[in-house]
Amino acid sequence: MKEELQIIQKFLSEFSKLVSTQADLSFPIEFYTEYKGQMKVVDAALIKNKEVLAIFEFKAGVVKINPQDFWDAIPPININYKFLVLSNGLDHYVLNVFTNALLSFDNSEDLLTHLLELPTVEEINETKESIASIIEKTVMEFEKEFVHHDHPLYEKLPDLVAHFKKEKIESSLRFDKNGQFYHLTKDIRDLTNFENQFFQLITEELEESETIYRYTTLETMFSTINHKSIRLNGIPGMNDLSEVDYVQSYRDKGFKLSDSAIDIDELNKRFILCSSSLEDDLMQWRLYGDDSKGACLVFKIKNTSRIPGLQLRKICYGIKVNGENYHPEIELINKIISDVKKQKKESFQFRALSIWKHFFKSYEYQPEKEVRLLLILARDKTIKGESILEEKLHSIQKMWCLTSSHKIVNPYIIINVDDDLLPIELTEIVLGNKSPEPVTNKKQIEQLLYENKLDNVSVNISKIDSYR
Repeated sequence: MKEELQIIQKFLSEFSKLVSTQADLSFPIEFYTEYKGQMKVVDAALIKNKEVLAIFEFKAGVVKINPQDFWDAIPPININYKFLVLSNGLDHYVLNVFTNALLSFDNSEDLLTHLLELPTVEEINETKESIASIIEKTVMEFEKEFVHHDHPLYEKLPDLVAHFKKEKIESSLRFDKNGQFYHLTKDIRDLTNFENQFFQLITEELEESETIYRYTTLETMFSTINHKSIRLNGIPGMNDLSEVDYVQSYRDKGFKLSDSAIDIDELNKRFILCSSSLEDDLMQWRLYGDDSKGACLVFKIKNTSRIPGLQLRKICYGIKVNGENYHPEIELINKIISDVKKQKKESFQFRALSIWKHFFKSYEYQPEKEVRLLLILARDKTIKGESILEEKLHSIQKMWCLTSSHKIVNPYIIINVDDDLLPIELTEIVLGNKSPEPVTNKKQIEQLLYENKLDNVSVNISKIDSYR
């Protein structure tokens, strides 16, 4: 076995040297990625400009590789890739996971040439036309077959069909030469691009002057007004870890996650403020307001964001069908990707799903009527997508903490309540009916607000008196 491992090590060394001659390529050995909250390792991966093109699995001592070996070797990972390479160090078998074409190579040079081979301009244009026709037909069929007339998506279907016209799709389609896939996002930072418009159609934005409610502890309420700042927590430390992987887990029934491999550095740039559209609600007080011993921060929507990396949206929930969670919006995404793969043998991705996936949850959470403010940092103190508009620094401070619930070291950010960045304005503080000394604290909080020049914020006590 030692000799077989040395053969593999020799190939890795040769292939790594070959890759190193091209600045846009990398070949990490023992490539780590996340899957359902756990780290998974791939033997190696070929990456071009941060897009995973191929993954490698090695079988030491195997003389002949059989087709079944490919199925056994496919790792459960949340990344897209075009090629799966199985190798014993001497013979390298390459499976195109979209066309199922299987080729073999006996040297590193020919192997790399094949992996990097691109279609011609004519072939790309022909494929774009075919994919556009497939997607248009898929959306039209989805509309005809949609039977859930009481679902919010039902009323949006005519707009979706109008959006997914062949001519519009074809003019927006792009071919990514790095990961060798097709997509509809010329610039992910631009909210007016085809794909971002699609996600805006299937999610619900809040109107100006609407009100949202953040139920929390007295300590958080006090910190907010004492420091005149709002805290957004990092995604890795969320209360329900399954929420982070909801879209990935749901789509796992069909195809792998559509966005590129996101390392922990990218995940740590995403921050969320959770709230609800439910006013003075008993369930919210019990779940998030310290069993009504806490407080509720009331915000008014003051504007809507034009920046992709800063979105305030109502959560889009699945529905219960035959006792199971069914999410029609994600089903449509799955169907489009699936039909392109089946009918054209090509990889199609929704690149902006990496942003919008944070606004989808299972039907089980629907009673919470959650609203989320999502902020994705770019560099320094700017927001992802802001540079396409007017880039400027904000009062953002990034810090770290140890979460009390899961004991996870997690980042969070602090933003001044009067920062123009925020699409929300603090207008009221409501004390829970079981909060300590509510009458005294009401007066004291009013005084603190006055001294901090937040005297436009009112203070009240919850009107619910049915606590057990």
